Amino acid sequence: MQTELLGVRLSGDEISIRASELGALHVAQGGSAFEEAVNRGNVWAVANQTTVITQAGLSITTPALTIAPRIGQGKVVKLWYAGCGSLVANAAALEIFLALGGYSATAVTETTAATVRNMKTGDIGPPPGVACLAVATLPAGVPVAISLLGSGVTGDVTVDNHMTECGRWYDGAVWVNAGYSLSIQTSTAGTLFCEFIIEVQDA
Repeated sequence: MQTELLGVRLSGDEISIRASELGALHVAQGGSAFEEAVNRGNVWAVANQTTVITQAGLSITTPALTIAPRIGQGKVVKLWYAGCGSLVANAAALEIFLALGGYSATAVTETTAATVRNMKTGDIGPPPGVACLAVATLPAGVPVAISLLGSGVTGDVTVDNHMTECGRWYDGAVWVNAGYSLSIQTSTAGTLFCEFIIEVQDA
């Protein structure tokens, strides 16, 4: 039996593992899902090293972790993963949001830089043109919750109903452009460790 694949006749053992007997081409990821982006040096891990106490409700002050491409730097951030965890009992039950701040020509106030590592090289420091902040004040205008990361209740760490960690993979489905900000926030005050895994590209 012969099969024609892209104009080339193949027979028997010559048929590619990626072709069916009828000539259909099978396409599959050749490596891990984000290997190419990491190999290009475009991926960073951003995490709090100490806890941040959030405000009650969506707020421009003390979001738990913030990323914000700077205006005029020509960068866009693609979010792969956002997560958080807590080791203390919450004063009240809380919901944890991924929140998007609307466009503002006023820059985010960069109070304390987050700890950032390049996932290819291990180099210290944020990606060019992007603020990665453990403590920040956002421009005027309350950010909007766009996704839920998880929830926490008032149980202590030794009981099952306490939130230990939660998060979501976004696989690059959330893009943050210059003048916008992405932060982790809570419905009531909470004490969180937080993390982002991001890809940064030219806009």
